[in-house]
Amino acid sequence: MTAYPLLIYAVSPLHVGTGRSSGVVDLPVQRDPFNYPVVYASSFKGALKSHCFITQGSIGIEMCGKAPICCCLFGSERGDDTGSGLITVTDLIPLFIPMPSNTHGYIYATSKYLLSRALDLLDLTSENDLKSIVTNLLKPSEAQSTQAAAQQMKVDVAGIEKALVKLQNGDALVKLGRLTAGISNGVVIFDDNEGSEMLERAYIRMTRNKIDLRTKTVAERALWTEEYLPQGTVMLGLIIPSIPKENKYCGEVIGEKVGQGGSSICDAACYNKVLDKFREQFLGGSAGNNYGFINLGGKETIGKGIIKIKIIMQDSIATNKGSTGSLSKA
Repeated sequence: MTAYPLLIYAVSPLHVGTGRSSGVVDLPVQRDPFNYPVVYASSFKGALKSHCFITQGSIGIEMCGKAPICCCLFGSERGDDTGSGLITVTDLIPLFIPMPSNTHGYIYATSKYLLSRALDLLDLTSENDLKSIVTNLLKPSEAQSTQAAAQQMKVDVAGIEKALVKLQNGDALVKLGRLTAGISNGVVIFDDNEGSEMLERAYIRMTRNKIDLRTKTVAERALWTEEYLPQGTVMLGLIIPSIPKENKYCGEVIGEKVGQGGSSICDAACYNKVLDKFREQFLGGSAGNNYGFINLGGKETIGKGIIKIKIIMQDSIATNKGSTGSLSKA
C-alpha cells in the first residue's frame, strides 16, 4: 500500500486549539506529550471533509447524496451506515517553523525529534526525495563535506549561536510558499533537550477582548490570550489508503450504479480514480500542481487558518494486472 505525503503550508497564522486552558495562554494550540505543536488527524480530516462538502454546494441534510465523493473518501455522516471512508489521515506534525533571529531576520527551525517523527511517517511512502532531505538533516556531518560544513552560516537565535544546516535538493520545500524561500539559506536544528523550549519563542500569542456594545468598554471578564503557529509554518502528514472498503457512494463517483439496497467494494484501481477526481476538483487539478487551499482550525472569520495543501504523488497504488479501475461487486 502506498501512502502519499502531504506538505502543509500556513498562509496565515494557524490555531487548531484544545479548548480553554488554565495556563498563561487561555486558548493554546494542540500539543503532543512532549509539548510540540500538532494537528490531530480528527481535526484535519474534519476540515478536509467540510471543505469537500462546501465546494460541492452541499450543506445540510442529505449531504452524501449531493456530494458522494466526500462520503466515499471520508466516510458517511452519522446515522448513515452505508460505509466508511477510503482514506486514513495521520496527524500533522510541524517540520519547519519560522522564527526571529538577531542576525538574519527570520530563519526556519526544527528539532531532531520532529525530524525523526517525519522520517517515521515517510517510511510508509515511496517518496525518496523528502526522505533523503530529512535523513541528511538528521545526519548533517555525514551528509556534507568538511569544507561545506565549515562554510555553514552562523545565526544568533534568542542569544544562542547555531549553525544553519543547508538542505540538499530541497526545491519541493523551498517552492512551497513565498516565505519558505528562506529555507534555501538553511535551517537551525535544535537538540531534543532544547527544541521544545526554543520553538516556543516562534509561536504567536495574541491577547483579545470583547467590547460591551452599550458602554463601548471592555466587557467584564472578557480578556483572553490565543496561541497561533506562525504563517509560513511547514507541516507534514500522510494520506493512507484503507482499501478494499465497502462504500456505496464510490460507485456514483466513478460512474457505476449501485443496485437498490446493494453495496460495492472499492478496490485499489477504484481508489486511484476517486483520489484523482478529488485532486482535480479540490486540490489544483493538474498533476504538476497537486495543491489547494482550505481553512483549518478556528478563527476563520479573522483571517486565520488558511493553509495550502500539496500532495506529493509519484506512483499510483499498485493494482492487479488487467484491472479496469471498477468497483468489485460485494
